[in-house]
Amino acid sequence: MSTIGLNTEAKIISKLNDKPCSVSQLAQDLKIRRDFLAGFLEAMRLTGKLEVIDVGRAKVYRPIKEVQKQ
Repeated sequence: MSTIGLNTEAKIISKLNDKPCSVSQLAQDLKIRRDFLAGFLEAMRLTGKLEVIDVGRAKVYRPIKEVQKQ
């Protein structure tokens, strides 16, 4: 993974450790395009770093416990 990818991943994990967030809220907080972030979060979910909870129409992401300990 590129340095940009690793930095983005670290920022996402840090933000989600504070509180679970929807894609829209996380994109706004990190100043990242929502469509890019949605794909990035899905890739992190598929690699076992995040889990997703459906809350109405929103998808809320949170780190899986092993990631939180790092």
